[in-house]
Amino acid sequence: MTGYYGVEINWVDELHKKFAHCQDLTVEHIGGQMTIFFFRHLLDYQLFQSLITSFFQDADDEAAIERLLQVWNPITGHNQQDIISKFVEKVLRGEVGGVWKGKLYTIAVGNPVSRVIMPSDRESVITGPHDAFTEDWAVNISLIRRRIQSSHLKTIKHNIGSEYPIDIYMLYIDGTAEKGVIDEAIRRVEKIQVSQALDGNVLAKRLDDSPFSVFPQWLGTERPDIAADQLKQGKVAIITSNSPTAIIAPAHFLDFFSVSGDAYERWHFSVFIRMLRIFVFVISLLLSAFYVAITTYHYQFIPSPLLQTMIQARYRVPFDPMIEAFMIEGVVELLREAGARLPSKIAQTIGIVGGLVIGQAIVQAGLVSDFLIVAVAASALASFIVPNYTMETSMRLFRFLNILLAGFLGYFGIFLFVTLFITHLCHIRTLSKEYLMLYRFPRFIFLSEQKLPKVKQMITKVQNIRLRR
Repeated sequence: MTGYYGVEINWVDELHKKFAHCQDLTVEHIGGQMTIFFFRHLLDYQLFQSLITSFFQDADDEAAIERLLQVWNPITGHNQQDIISKFVEKVLRGEVGGVWKGKLYTIAVGNPVSRVIMPSDRESVITGPHDAFTEDWAVNISLIRRRIQSSHLKTIKHNIGSEYPIDIYMLYIDGTAEKGVIDEAIRRVEKIQVSQALDGNVLAKRLDDSPFSVFPQWLGTERPDIAADQLKQGKVAIITSNSPTAIIAPAHFLDFFSVSGDAYERWHFSVFIRMLRIFVFVISLLLSAFYVAITTYHYQFIPSPLLQTMIQARYRVPFDPMIEAFMIEGVVELLREAGARLPSKIAQTIGIVGGLVIGQAIVQAGLVSDFLIVAVAASALASFIVPNYTMETSMRLFRFLNILLAGFLGYFGIFLFVTLFITHLCHIRTLSKEYLMLYRFPRFIFLSEQKLPKVKQMITKVQNIRLRR
């Protein structure tokens, strides 16, 4: 059949070979002359049927096909392989492909029914919007554009994945985001060489400045209001097809301790809860290690009445405090992972019953002391207040390292851990920007620059009052 460049090629046979063993592929013949290829589950089939029917009313087959192809997109290429590759790629993306008179055409006829917009199970809030991203990139971008109704919100499309290509969309606000940040994000995306990228979190690991660091350097979120707020702060967001997670950078350390619900509460409570998160972050890292250090080396700092109680609680325990701490921390991690992997109703039972039964049994068996149970339970409870799961898992790893240093070096080990911890935070970069910036702390606490205390104005008012007196 003569088609491109006067070459006779049986396109239908070539396409059948390309789609061999794809039993979910639908092949139909229209008017006995045109062959179409499509995956029914990747498109709106009812819309497609109505489109075909409307063109074949009151017209013979050949005239109807010619009218139909006026709205289809012809496939062109440098050679046969290039043409077939483009045709197959578009069909795999949910378009309908057709072969007629030795030429190939495609048309998009809508998206299939996707998951409805629902609240996020991972990032729940009490006050504020309850919509969350889905696996449909178009829906995700529309949720952001509803919140940022401006032509300055730009979208750049990239295609990554050599073997299994996928589309990603980079969003930023022109005039708000720094040009250097935008250029750096584009450069890193274009440098990615992977066979597949199934999710935004997988993509974030390829974009990190410090890939071997435990700390996350891209903020992942399923909430469009968080993504919109971060974009307004001059950051870049990346949305991946088939992923409900948007990743955002530059992500600063304090960004992982804020949630969108803070902005919807009363200002005074939001300030209190954010300060509480920073406080419990320190407690979660240091409390278990502090118990190990003080019971191993520095018991002279314990008041005498409390020391007698601790001696009575520990006299049956055969293990060193560091071994104790590792044992009970390991049990807590087992319960935590079991609760995360089991169905929600069973997980609640495992968490409550497992914690009570195992904790009580370990104490009665004399394997650990009551004080350690309190310290580890308080540390575990404090870690749950950190809103970002990736940051919370990083804390869990550092807690074991801190216990190890405290067990060998006491208070000096804790001091060494804190020094290395802060030094590492200062060393990390996110899109070549600082990860830990102390000047952002006031904005983190007070949520915006407008609510920051006006120190100069307060000093002026005090001076005026003194002059009047």
